Amino acid sequence: MSDGLNKIGCNWGIGGSVLLNYHGLIEKPNDIDILINSKDSEKVVEFMETIGSKVELSSKEPFKTESFFGYNVDGVMVEFLGNFKINLRGNKIYEFILDDKSIVDTLLLENSKINFTSLEDWFVAYIAMDDPKKRTPLIKEYFKINGLKHKDLLQRNLKRNLSEDINISIKEILSLE
Repeated sequence: MSDGLNKIGCNWGIGGSVLLNYHGLIEKPNDIDILINSKDSEKVVEFMETIGSKVELSSKEPFKTESFFGYNVDGVMVEFLGNFKINLRGNKIYEFILDDKSIVDTLLLENSKINFTSLEDWFVAYIAMDDPKKRTPLIKEYFKINGLKHKDLLQRNLKRNLSEDINISIKEILSLE
Protein backbone atom coordinates (compact mmCIF):
# COMPACT_ATOMS: atom_id res chain seq x y z
CA MET A 1 0.00 0.00 0.00
CA SER A 2 2.77 2.45 0.92
CA ASP A 3 4.43 1.78 -2.42
CA GLY A 4 1.27 2.78 -4.27
CA LEU A 5 0.75 5.92 -2.18
CA ASN A 6 4.35 6.94 -2.85
CA LYS A 7 3.97 6.30 -6.59
CA ILE A 8 0.87 8.47 -6.97
CA GLY A 9 2.81 11.35 -5.42
CA CYS A 10 0.55 12.34 -2.56
CA ASN A 11 1.69 13.63 0.81
CA TRP A 12 0.67 11.04 3.41
CA GLY A 13 1.51 9.95 6.92
CA ILE A 14 0.44 7.29 9.37
CA GLY A 15 -1.00 8.37 12.70
CA GLY A 16 -3.40 7.09 15.34
CA SER A 17 -3.00 3.65 16.90
CA VAL A 18 -0.36 2.41 14.41
CA LEU A 19 1.83 5.41 15.32
CA LEU A 20 1.35 4.65 19.02
CA ASN A 21 2.25 1.01 18.39
CA TYR A 22 5.34 2.07 16.39
CA HIS A 23 6.55 3.95 19.49
CA GLY A 24 5.71 1.02 21.79
CA LEU A 25 2.80 2.76 23.53
CA ILE A 26 0.05 0.27 22.72
CA GLU A 27 0.05 -3.44 21.87
CA LYS A 28 -2.44 -3.86 19.05
CA PRO A 29 -3.59 -1.14 16.65
CA ASN A 30 -7.30 -1.16 15.76
CA ASP A 31 -6.89 0.06 12.21
CA ILE A 32 -4.54 2.13 10.07
CA ASP A 33 -5.19 5.89 10.07
CA ILE A 34 -3.56 7.66 7.15
CA LEU A 35 -3.57 11.43 6.88
CA ILE A 36 -3.66 12.92 3.39
CA ASN A 37 -4.44 16.28 1.85
CA SER A 38 -8.03 16.23 0.55
CA LYS A 39 -6.85 17.47 -2.87
CA ASP A 40 -5.24 14.03 -3.30
CA SER A 41 -8.38 12.05 -2.35
CA GLU A 42 -9.34 11.18 -5.91
CA LYS A 43 -5.89 9.73 -6.68
CA VAL A 44 -5.88 7.80 -3.41
CA VAL A 45 -9.37 6.35 -4.03
CA GLU A 46 -8.35 5.35 -7.56
CA PHE A 47 -5.31 3.51 -6.20
CA MET A 48 -7.12 1.93 -3.23
CA GLU A 49 -9.81 0.51 -5.54
CA THR A 50 -7.05 -1.70 -7.01
CA ILE A 51 -6.01 -3.26 -3.68
CA GLY A 52 -9.00 -3.15 -1.33
CA SER A 53 -12.75 -3.00 -0.98
CA LYS A 54 -14.42 0.30 -0.07
CA VAL A 55 -16.03 0.56 3.36
CA GLU A 56 -18.66 3.25 3.97
CA LEU A 57 -17.63 5.47 6.85
CA SER A 58 -19.69 8.26 8.34
CA SER A 59 -18.10 11.28 9.93
CA LYS A 60 -19.75 12.36 13.17
CA GLU A 61 -19.42 15.33 15.49
CA PRO A 62 -17.01 16.81 16.45
CA PHE A 63 -15.13 15.71 13.31
CA LYS A 64 -15.16 17.99 10.26
CA THR A 65 -12.62 16.13 8.14
CA GLU A 66 -13.05 17.18 4.50
CA SER A 67 -12.47 13.75 2.99
CA PHE A 68 -13.03 10.64 5.11
CA PHE A 69 -13.10 7.18 3.55
CA GLY A 70 -12.02 3.64 4.28
CA TYR A 71 -10.92 0.41 2.65
CA ASN A 72 -10.57 -3.15 3.79
CA VAL A 73 -7.21 -4.43 2.60
CA ASP A 74 -6.54 -8.10 3.34
CA GLY A 75 -8.77 -7.94 6.43
CA VAL A 76 -7.23 -4.72 7.75
CA MET A 77 -9.30 -1.53 8.02
CA VAL A 78 -7.53 1.48 6.50
CA GLU A 79 -9.05 4.92 7.13
CA PHE A 80 -8.02 7.99 5.17
CA LEU A 81 -8.42 11.45 6.66
CA GLY A 82 -8.12 14.26 4.13
CA ASN A 83 -7.64 17.61 5.87
CA PHE A 84 -8.37 16.16 9.33
CA LYS A 85 -10.41 18.72 11.32
CA ILE A 86 -12.23 18.79 14.65
CA ASN A 87 -14.80 21.27 15.95
CA LEU A 88 -13.67 22.79 19.24
CA ARG A 89 -15.54 24.76 21.88
CA GLY A 90 -16.01 28.44 21.18
CA ASN A 91 -16.50 28.04 17.41
CA LYS A 92 -12.86 27.14 16.89
CA ILE A 93 -11.53 24.42 14.62
CA TYR A 94 -8.47 22.25 15.02
CA GLU A 95 -6.84 21.15 11.76
CA PHE A 96 -3.99 18.68 11.58
CA ILE A 97 -1.31 20.35 9.44
CA LEU A 98 0.05 17.80 6.99
CA ASP A 99 3.17 19.14 5.32
CA ASP A 100 6.85 18.26 4.97
CA LYS A 101 7.48 19.13 8.64
CA SER A 102 4.78 16.79 9.91
CA ILE A 103 6.30 13.67 8.32
CA VAL A 104 8.98 13.12 10.95
CA ASP A 105 9.96 9.51 10.50
CA THR A 106 10.12 6.91 7.76
CA LEU A 107 10.48 3.17 7.90
CA LEU A 108 11.78 1.11 5.01
CA LEU A 109 9.82 -2.12 4.88
CA GLU A 110 10.29 -4.53 1.97
CA ASN A 111 11.86 -1.68 -0.06
CA SER A 112 8.84 0.55 0.50
CA LYS A 113 8.98 3.83 2.42
CA ILE A 114 6.35 4.23 5.15
CA ASN A 115 5.75 7.78 6.44
CA PHE A 116 4.94 8.52 10.06
CA THR A 117 3.53 11.70 11.59
CA SER A 118 4.66 12.83 15.06
CA LEU A 119 3.56 11.97 18.57
CA GLU A 120 3.67 15.71 19.25
CA ASP A 121 1.00 16.42 16.62
CA TRP A 122 -1.09 13.46 17.78
CA PHE A 123 -0.88 14.63 21.39
CA VAL A 124 -2.62 17.83 20.24
CA ALA A 125 -5.09 15.91 18.01
CA TYR A 126 -6.10 13.59 20.85
CA ILE A 127 -6.72 16.55 23.16
CA ALA A 128 -8.80 18.21 20.42
CA MET A 129 -10.99 15.08 20.17
CA ASP A 130 -11.36 14.94 23.99
CA ASP A 131 -9.12 11.86 24.15
CA PRO A 132 -11.86 9.17 24.08
CA LYS A 133 -9.36 6.29 24.40
CA LYS A 134 -7.11 8.00 26.97
CA ARG A 135 -4.06 8.25 24.73
CA THR A 136 -2.64 11.55 26.02
CA PRO A 137 -1.38 10.14 29.36
CA LEU A 138 0.56 7.47 27.41
CA ILE A 139 2.10 10.09 25.13
CA LYS A 140 2.87 12.41 28.05
CA GLU A 141 4.67 9.60 29.87
CA TYR A 142 6.61 8.80 26.69
CA PHE A 143 7.73 12.44 26.46
CA LYS A 144 8.82 12.42 30.13
CA ILE A 145 11.04 9.40 29.47
CA ASN A 146 12.24 10.11 25.93
CA GLY A 147 11.95 13.88 25.65
CA LEU A 148 10.36 15.94 22.90
CA LYS A 149 11.78 15.37 19.45
CA HIS A 150 9.59 17.82 17.54
CA LYS A 151 9.05 20.79 19.82
CA ASP A 152 8.55 23.02 16.77
CA LEU A 153 5.33 21.15 15.89
CA LEU A 154 3.90 21.84 19.34
CA GLN A 155 4.97 25.48 19.08
CA ARG A 156 3.29 25.93 15.70
CA ASN A 157 0.05 24.55 17.17
CA LEU A 158 0.30 27.18 19.91
CA LYS A 159 0.30 29.89 17.21
CA ARG A 160 -3.06 28.71 15.88
CA ASN A 161 -6.49 29.70 17.10
CA LEU A 162 -7.08 26.71 19.39
CA SER A 163 -9.06 26.56 22.62
CA GLU A 164 -7.39 27.59 25.87
CA ASP A 165 -7.44 24.05 27.35
CA ILE A 166 -5.45 22.77 24.36
CA ASN A 167 -2.95 25.63 24.65
CA ILE A 168 -2.50 24.91 28.36
CA SER A 169 -1.81 21.21 27.66
CA ILE A 170 0.71 22.10 24.94
CA LYS A 171 2.52 24.55 27.26
CA GLU A 172 2.58 21.90 29.98
CA ILE A 173 4.27 19.40 27.63
CA LEU A 174 6.72 22.04 26.38
CA SER A 175 7.72 22.75 30.00
CA LEU A 176 8.92 19.14 30.45
CA GLU A 177 12.21 20.06 28.79
